[in-house]
Amino acid sequence: MGLWDDIKTGAKNVDSKVGQKYDEEKIELEIRRVEREVEDMKRDLGNSVYDACSKGETYDPGSDCKKIKSKIESIDALKKEKEEIIVKAKAEREANRQARN
Repeated sequence: MGLWDDIKTGAKNVDSKVGQKYDEEKIELEIRRVEREVEDMKRDLGNSVYDACSKGETYDPGSDCKKIKSKIESIDALKKEKEEIIVKAKAEREANRQARN
């Protein structure tokens, strides 16, 4: 294979890496957004419990806890999606290298 083939393979790999990083950053941004939501929900839960206690009332946090748990599960799913993107991009770049040889 000649220089031109090496250049084409290199360009494909750069394109793959750039696309991978873009997708990773999009997911990271979403993870941070959901993490902030979780923190806000936890703070609101604490405030609700305190408000109820200060009034001598009881507060059932069950539904709030379910919502928080759901958000945490979505964070875990986003992290898994990010890992899948990394693995797929690495496999694509390796395939490009192997095709060159």
